Amino acid sequence: MDPFGRIVEADRALRPREILSPAVARNGYASFHVVVIVPPQTPFVLHFGQNPEDVLKLTVYKERFVKVGQAWIPDPLERVLPPYESRARTPEQSIPGQTATAFWLDAWIPAEARVGRMRLEAQLNVGEHWVIAPMEVRIRPVRIPDHADTSEALPPVEAPADRAALGPLLAFLCGTAEPPGAASVSVRRLIRRNARQDMALARQLAERLGEHAVREGLLRAAGAAGAASWCSGPETPAERGAEWYLRVRDYLLRAAE
Repeated sequence: MDPFGRIVEADRALRPREILSPAVARNGYASFHVVVIVPPQTPFVLHFGQNPEDVLKLTVYKERFVKVGQAWIPDPLERVLPPYESRARTPEQSIPGQTATAFWLDAWIPAEARVGRMRLEAQLNVGEHWVIAPMEVRIRPVRIPDHADTSEALPPVEAPADRAALGPLLAFLCGTAEPPGAASVSVRRLIRRNARQDMALARQLAERLGEHAVREGLLRAAGAAGAASWCSGPETPAERGAEWYLRVRDYLLRAAE
């Protein structure tokens, strides 16, 4: 989302998905963008709530914008402590006409979390008004296996969001090695981290279901015609935009159960 409440052009989809009840695996992260849109210079307070309480371990980051050409793209992340009070913050970059403040909500699902449904909500206070945005989260029996935390080179900031997830998928399907890179916290870095945990689950599934079956399942989820052509030049379904990768994650969660 850009500073004016619009989806960044590179990430737009012809048929965007609406996910009101996401499934999440234990011993892993689930991440969400939270965007507050208010008139310019309007103070607000943003809270987050859970029911039952303290099931998820939440970390909140404020997304900062990088200007590329005429576009503003969120990428660098600054950790903030909830509740976030906009008027208590020091003056930041000036973007004329800015109406949107974007946050990255990182939810860690403990390995021992109880399987079932819970409520996660953003709670926005503007003056005397409250806006509550609830979401059901379905904690599944699946556990992400422990895996090494590595740091690889990232795609350019102006690239579609799915490019950050593509590297780990190519490494699993095609044996492509990823070059090392800097480890600063950013939207691209955490998308890559989440894709690495997906591939850790894929490797575990390959031991149980067979590598060929998992590879074929991943290729179908990615909309690929075949491994050889896709590995030489990945082409993803244009109508899904950057959201095509979510189907890869869906496949892994279903296969693991």
